[in-house]
Amino acid sequence: MRANCRRTCRDPRPPSNSSLQQRPVTCSEHQPVRKEAVVSNVGLSRFRMTTLPPWSGVLMLLVLLILALAIFEPAFISMGNVNNIIRAAAIPVVLGIGMTFAILTGGIDLSVGSVLAFSGVFLSILAGFMPISLAVLVTLVAVTAIVGGINGSLIGLVGLNSFVITLATLGVFRGIAYLVTNGKTQTVDPGPIVTALGDGNVGPVPGPLLVMIVIGLIASYVLRSTYFGRDVYAVGGNEVAAQLAGINTRSVKMTVYFVSAACATLGGIMSIGRMESAAPTAGAGLELAVVAGVLLGGTRLSGGVGTIAGTVIGIFFLTCVSNALTIIGVSSYWQPIATGVLLIAALLFDRFRLEPSRRANKKKER
Repeated sequence: MRANCRRTCRDPRPPSNSSLQQRPVTCSEHQPVRKEAVVSNVGLSRFRMTTLPPWSGVLMLLVLLILALAIFEPAFISMGNVNNIIRAAAIPVVLGIGMTFAILTGGIDLSVGSVLAFSGVFLSILAGFMPISLAVLVTLVAVTAIVGGINGSLIGLVGLNSFVITLATLGVFRGIAYLVTNGKTQTVDPGPIVTALGDGNVGPVPGPLLVMIVIGLIASYVLRSTYFGRDVYAVGGNEVAAQLAGINTRSVKMTVYFVSAACATLGGIMSIGRMESAAPTAGAGLELAVVAGVLLGGTRLSGGVGTIAGTVIGIFFLTCVSNALTIIGVSSYWQPIATGVLLIAALLFDRFRLEPSRRANKKKER
């Protein structure tokens, strides 16, 4: 009987009519039949692509870049140059954190560079009438409310296109900065606190690094561990499904532009501490580098996928590339070209990374 049971379980031929009429025989009490697992190369590659963090590629490039420059240009890893890289990346990272929130919902904020200049000019005016610490607080609250209210209301509540609206406010706030200053740079005494945050030290730690760490940890916690953060990902992943799930998508989209405005305003305050002046040209073109860094860090332009860690890594990668070009002696005119090329590369990589899932979705639709 045991031999017949084993033969029946291993026999690949379909059962005959006579066997169907008999009582079914189970082989659970006997030795189980081993089956060989078959894993296709496509499935394995898809598994690897989906399990790796979205910023793993740019992190690998950053490590390779640092190793190559450490070998061929030892000055790159000197303490002085590392300090310069940290200070140069600080403001773009802060702006990039706010940009990440906007892009995660499927939008974008192109006004961050102009808001940086506008907030700096705003602070320079207030500094002439009140203590610098109070001026900083008023600037942070007022500019965030103005910029976030305009962008957030038009995009989140009215439903206008984020690209068009923030492109318009880019021109508006830059123009206001020019009008108020008459196109001239305004000298500002930032005081010890603002100086420490923008270009000084807090104990042995560079102030800009401390700001990046604090803002980055707070933003990462919000996205990973709060209901609002989950709503942000849900809206960017599928806005219609998020609405059906009871999420107030308008409120979420409006809030992320307040977050972006707050980060851009903080960046303007830090620029005052770094430059000790407010210029209407400050932050011009910075939005391109910020968007490039966010996308290089694995945030999907269509929304729903991205991390704060990836944004920090992506912007540091761009900063290291710019710094390396300067050390090597390449003309500064090549730096925006390099940024643009890397931005295109990030978009192509994102397309390549999502291709397997797109093909799978098409097969399901068929």
